[in-house]
Amino acid sequence: MLTSIIIPTKDEPTIQKLVDSINAIIKENHEILIVDKSRTAPKVKGAEVMIQRSDGLGNAFVEGLSRSKGDIIALMDGDGSHRPEDLQKMLKLIENHDIVLGSKLIEGGECSDTLGRKLVTLAFAQLTRFILGVDLRDPMTGFMVAKRNVFDNLELKPKGFKIVIEIVYKSKANVLEVPISFYKRKTGFSKVGFNMNGLREMARIFELLLELKLGRIRGEW
Repeated sequence: MLTSIIIPTKDEPTIQKLVDSINAIIKENHEILIVDKSRTAPKVKGAEVMIQRSDGLGNAFVEGLSRSKGDIIALMDGDGSHRPEDLQKMLKLIENHDIVLGSKLIEGGECSDTLGRKLVTLAFAQLTRFILGVDLRDPMTGFMVAKRNVFDNLELKPKGFKIVIEIVYKSKANVLEVPISFYKRKTGFSKVGFNMNGLREMARIFELLLELKLGRIRGEW
């Protein structure tokens, strides 16, 4: 059985270190697909680098999914905020579930985010549960392991960075949340925060939630 680990990146200076760590820690047979939107594509040993043709992290995942060969599909950040040790734990639990999500908001989870980012995360978690009715503590996570058949006949229309909630909501899959340690990036720039990029992303998230809800009501998927 093969696991495909999809990592969207854009100007991530520590991607080689992350890939080396994944290859050292993950025991399962795996491939690493880096879907890159950098100004200059990185040269990374131990992984396949794809040039992203579309825009946005969600579309990067879809591009990686189309190239992947694995029976198990994993998604994680490329900035070091997600630990390969937690990925190994999630892979051990996927056999009895359709999707395993890494959550920093359940008991045992850790998060080194600033207070502002924590408040944004909590606010959107509450909003997601209210609008979509999904029973998840951390629906905005970008750390996921899923069986490939979850994506059978699943039409994804990513908006911005948050594709996991779209996958969970549209697939109606069996989901397990497990605690992870989430580390604030040490280099590069965050995509979400109290700046113009962050505000635009928050608006996209809210728009996504409404589109998902209205799409189900209208029977569009």
